[in-house]
Amino acid sequence: MWQQVAVVATSFVGGGGVPQQRWWIFVDEADNITTNGTGVVIPKGCERPPVEDQMIIGVPGRPFSDKFVKVESTKNSDKKIYSGFCIRVFQEVLNTLNIPSKPIHYVEYDGSYSELLRCVATKKFDAIVGDVTILAERWSQVEFTEPFIESGLSMVVPVTPEAPKAWMFLMPFTLEMWGATGAILMYTMFIVWFLEHRSNPEFSGKWKDQLGNALWFTFSSLFFAHREKLRSNYTRVVIVVWLFVVLVLTQSYTASLTSMLTISRLQPTVKDIEWLKKINATVGCDGDSFVSHYLKDVLQFEEKNIVNINSHNDSLKDYLKAFENGSIRAAFLETPYAKVFVNRHCKQYSVAESPYRFGGFAFVFQKGCPMATHVSEAILKLSENGKLKELEEELFASSSDSECSNSQTSRNNDSLSLESFWGLYLLSGATSTICFLLFIIHLIKDYRRHQVAQDGDIGPSDGSVWNQTRRFAQYYYETEPRTPRRAPTSFHPSPHDIENMP
Repeated sequence: MWQQVAVVATSFVGGGGVPQQRWWIFVDEADNITTNGTGVVIPKGCERPPVEDQMIIGVPGRPFSDKFVKVESTKNSDKKIYSGFCIRVFQEVLNTLNIPSKPIHYVEYDGSYSELLRCVATKKFDAIVGDVTILAERWSQVEFTEPFIESGLSMVVPVTPEAPKAWMFLMPFTLEMWGATGAILMYTMFIVWFLEHRSNPEFSGKWKDQLGNALWFTFSSLFFAHREKLRSNYTRVVIVVWLFVVLVLTQSYTASLTSMLTISRLQPTVKDIEWLKKINATVGCDGDSFVSHYLKDVLQFEEKNIVNINSHNDSLKDYLKAFENGSIRAAFLETPYAKVFVNRHCKQYSVAESPYRFGGFAFVFQKGCPMATHVSEAILKLSENGKLKELEEELFASSSDSECSNSQTSRNNDSLSLESFWGLYLLSGATSTICFLLFIIHLIKDYRRHQVAQDGDIGPSDGSVWNQTRRFAQYYYETEPRTPRRAPTSFHPSPHDIENMP
């Protein structure tokens, strides 16, 4: 009742991972094949090409994007052209290796990634070059190299332009920043009034006039439009530091507001994963990968809310179509895929980073193959010399970099916070306080000289602390401002005037 099929078993003897011996065995189609004591299932369509003295490398026939693996057929020949990020990395690895290797024969495999891995486990293929993720369940079947790119699970969601806000002019600073700015402004106003009250007639008079002049001076200094003359050197020191603070604040505010008005801001339509599960929203993922099981088993999504998106060509278009027709609210993609998708559609979608990390993309060899170690060493060399980073930048480069750079999501708060300016406020507040204390010391000395000159020597029995404080306050406030007086003009008549006097 069972139909027998022929498969090839290959042994690797010696170094370099080069197949040294092949033999044919016949087994029942429904049975497992035992190789090196491990039972593995041979996937359909996994046939080793009839080529000799070549390394047979399987290539995914249905990658997420042709940016990773691209297979092109030639018009006048049966040969195929293999390109893409993974192929380029592998070519750089071969150029880095200093060991002899057999010619490479790529084979396109149009099955799932799990089936492609079983082709290596059953020794049908010698290796896999493609966007294969390192997983714990795959570790015992095949030999992985060092990852050549990091991988994780990212959530791609649609975004909408953020509506203009009437109070956007307040957004450059956070609420704490505005509060601290107002506090340091009022404190500086009080210090300026206190230092100038006794000597400057513009800061004396009726209380409402004093308050108005102090407020006007402080606020006009924000625009460097103050015209009042300062009499106290202490005040001048305070104002110099305050003007420096004002300069930094105004320049920072202008730059932040300009950025908010000129850069289009995008608002994600999905809050987080828990929100998706709460509203029973449908999400999309690659049905040929492990992500579907991960959503069910780890993230606890209901199976009815998971839409498997399979494509024989370019999955980017299928995900885009699913978003546009409302089939899915979010897509869960491995991080490299998500970056490629968003870079191509940066104005419609954004990536919500998730703390779910995987082993990364790596090349696959047969279990125990020593060539995996050499390839891992070459990958590390490419990472250290910057070549791998250069290839990644080319992979994730957007076709419209200028447009993507002029748009951003509003997930991150771009308002300037107090953490960036507390040192500036501390400098202004400390300078004002020091000048205030020095002025008080100088004023106390003047007060004591005034009391000695008026009433004689003052001893401890001249009153309580409260009375002394009250007299000192009266002395400070009731002292008239010193205004410059003009010397009387003396009249000296000329001899001509004397002669003409009556």
